[in-house]
Amino acid sequence: MTVNGQRDVRRFRFHTPVEPEHLERQIALAIVVAECVFGTARVRLDVSYLLERDRLVIDVSNEIGAYVAQVFTGLISRQLGEDSFTVERVEKTRKDMD
Repeated sequence: MTVNGQRDVRRFRFHTPVEPEHLERQIALAIVVAECVFGTARVRLDVSYLLERDRLVIDVSNEIGAYVAQVFTGLISRQLGEDSFTVERVEKTRKDMD
């Protein structure tokens, strides 16, 4: 949710090496699942993420982004194990994102 110009994001950090392509496939799968629930247009408008090497940031400032983060967390937990990554809540101001 965006409150007072702040965006709520989740930062995933992986403790063991994970191929970026694998993470990209899993976030893509989470997005497809969200499209089944919310519709393609809403997902395209409301979901944003950034993947860089051993970290992934998902904007959860709306219902759909939060849903994608939940699905991604479930997929990665099952595949890599719950101890293979951490998730941190980060609030960013609009200024930080520009």
